[in-house]
Amino acid sequence: MKEAVIPKPVVVSCDEPVLKKPYWKCLLKFLFASGLGITIFFVPIKGRLLFEIIYKDFFLEMILGNMVQPLITLCPLIMLSGYIYSNYLCKSDNAVKRFFGEDTKFHFVLYLLGSIFALMYYFQFGWEFAYSEKTGGVMIGETLNFTISIVPVAGAVLPLLAGYGLLEAIGAFLEPFMRPVFRVPGKSALDTIASIVGAAVVGIMFTASLYKEKHYTVKEAFFISSSFSLNSVGYCAFLIGYVGLLEDFGMIFLLYCLVTYSVAAIVCRIPPISKYPDVYSDGSVQTTEMRKENLHLNLAQVKKGFSNALIKADSSPNLVPEMAKGFIDGCLITLKVIPMVITIGIAGLAISEFTPIIKILSIPFTPFISMLGIPDASIATQAILVGGIDLFLPSILISGSQYAGTRFFVLMVSLVQVLYITETMLPIIFFGIPAKLKDILTLWVLRTLIAIPIVAVLTHILYL
Repeated sequence: MKEAVIPKPVVVSCDEPVLKKPYWKCLLKFLFASGLGITIFFVPIKGRLLFEIIYKDFFLEMILGNMVQPLITLCPLIMLSGYIYSNYLCKSDNAVKRFFGEDTKFHFVLYLLGSIFALMYYFQFGWEFAYSEKTGGVMIGETLNFTISIVPVAGAVLPLLAGYGLLEAIGAFLEPFMRPVFRVPGKSALDTIASIVGAAVVGIMFTASLYKEKHYTVKEAFFISSSFSLNSVGYCAFLIGYVGLLEDFGMIFLLYCLVTYSVAAIVCRIPPISKYPDVYSDGSVQTTEMRKENLHLNLAQVKKGFSNALIKADSSPNLVPEMAKGFIDGCLITLKVIPMVITIGIAGLAISEFTPIIKILSIPFTPFISMLGIPDASIATQAILVGGIDLFLPSILISGSQYAGTRFFVLMVSLVQVLYITETMLPIIFFGIPAKLKDILTLWVLRTLIAIPIVAVLTHILYL
């Protein structure tokens, strides 16, 4: 591996960057793009974020409308046809062949099964485990409705946060906190914020794009995507209300963030994350000196961040073409992700719904949950185990419990798990972050084991 270091911007002083364009143009570009990104993601309009209005009200309901289900059904069929064409029929190099260039026979199997499951759900025929409302209905009828709209819209608007200097400015300010606590750059704070205000998949998509642009190493990208991709405020509110604890929303959401970040501070220091290399996407190595830079917050550090932000704005492309490119890239990503989620998601939900496997697996762990003093320990254990498949499942299983403490315990553990096959595990892999599935599953187990005793203590303090 090369011992190369990411080139540093050339500056005359901390506050006088060397720019190709006039200073005022760079400043205006930085302020406008960053301000627009902040407005879309963080400024509520009549109680709702503009990002939600754009992807849900405008793109999902107005633009896609009744075409959502047919489009979701077509996605795996398109990918299956494209794979066959590019691998067996196409004789020359073209865009289609390049798009499918890294796909393996495993992808072919996922595209094939995804096509079968999608057709079965759409036309309501075949195997019940595929078209049942508790399997295909959850994946195709609910989860993917938002995936097909969120990912393209996020692709269009995320460059506002990443490409025009905001990362550089915020990163310089937060580096002295983020690096010692979480061993990641200060700019990674934007990844978790993008998740909280948008969706977990938005944060993963953001992290993957920054990894490819050499902002993060392999280790940093794996950690950030698997530990900072929190569930959105809106979805948390829905789940908290679903289990009957909406009156405690503020307290529960605050505890969720605190526990999740506490767990993150632990897992970043142990395997599997610690064994991943600090290597950038181009093969260059992050040195110890690079990790020790900018660890002291002072005026010079802030000025340096502002100077680097202007340099970034100076070299960035025009806004409209960049957003259009991001939208197209988001559509292509959606095409690849949907068949994977359909196949693996429905298979996982079918195992939970139609087989006793989860119940059998929960038997050895039930005494441990019972020992912690959690009522309905058997149901709670099963709910925690299915959390690795889909975030909504634990809340469904536990919502009927008469014990508020049990409902809080299961909800909190399932949220802190962060990793779910249908919503975060698959996107981490298919968005291009070089993490192994077995390591992601291992991390899910670790997060769960660390979270359980912490949440059990909170449960006894607050509800039992």
